[in-house]
Amino acid sequence: MSHAIDALSKLRLPDFLMIGAARAGTTALYSYLRQNPSIFMPTSKEPNFFAFEGETLTYTGPGADYVNNSVTDVEAYGALFAEAPEHSVCGEASPLYLYASKAPERIHRHIPKVRMVVILRNPIDQAMSHYMYAVKQRIEPLEDFTAALEAEEERLAAGWQPLFGYSRYPLYAQQLTRYFDIFDRDQFLIRTYEEFQADPQTVIDDITGFVGAKPGFSPDMTGRVNAGGVPRSRIFQDFLMKPNPITGMIARVMPLETRRRIRDRLSEMNLKRETNMPARAREILQDRLVPEIENLEQLLDRDLSAWKH
Repeated sequence: MSHAIDALSKLRLPDFLMIGAARAGTTALYSYLRQNPSIFMPTSKEPNFFAFEGETLTYTGPGADYVNNSVTDVEAYGALFAEAPEHSVCGEASPLYLYASKAPERIHRHIPKVRMVVILRNPIDQAMSHYMYAVKQRIEPLEDFTAALEAEEERLAAGWQPLFGYSRYPLYAQQLTRYFDIFDRDQFLIRTYEEFQADPQTVIDDITGFVGAKPGFSPDMTGRVNAGGVPRSRIFQDFLMKPNPITGMIARVMPLETRRRIRDRLSEMNLKRETNMPARAREILQDRLVPEIENLEQLLDRDLSAWKH
């Protein structure tokens, strides 16, 4: 471990982390903040280093590679920031950090003064959004959200990746407590997804000031980023999201970011929004998450009663 610490101390590391929550606008914020010339963030979002440092990842089930391809080596992680301009503010966004139980201690060991941005979303809505995202990505085999909630324990016990614990991801009080136990609270900027949706520029300004980047920057916020939904054509969605010979040929001649923009635009056109949660699914989530929301209210000293219904 001492060798890993010595190696990491010689590398450029983040000044700030966006640690979550998943499905709470972190991808959009990552996209917007990267447009600020005084901020450097790696091309690839979600390296997940502090969630899995030094581990051999062997998750199973659909979409396991999303997690198994995480950066676990200290030098590979430092290399993500090697091209950062000398006076830039470095950051990265890995929503799994809020969920991963070992992440706080690893972050504190390596970058104890780091600033952390947290965007929290109504946990009940977040769970549904996570499910719809998995459907969009064609990694969720169950077409009924209630059935997916009831399958959580079996799936996680079988080694499926954490995403499939839909009602476990938004246990914010437990997760933040792990951080508050070892970090000063002034190292956290906490906003809600509702605040971001209502006034994205203000939230961007808050984050920019908090991390010490150049203020007064207004990014291009046209278009929806990382939206979830149910595919109109599952065959076409499979073509977009799963490896195949045609997309493989395109990958040889087109840069990754360009491919992703085109893929996401085509996927957006193929999606239909389904916002009505099945009644039984809502009952399950309220039973599992309302006590956690109440704990979060006490932890943050904030009224979150709107999230309980």
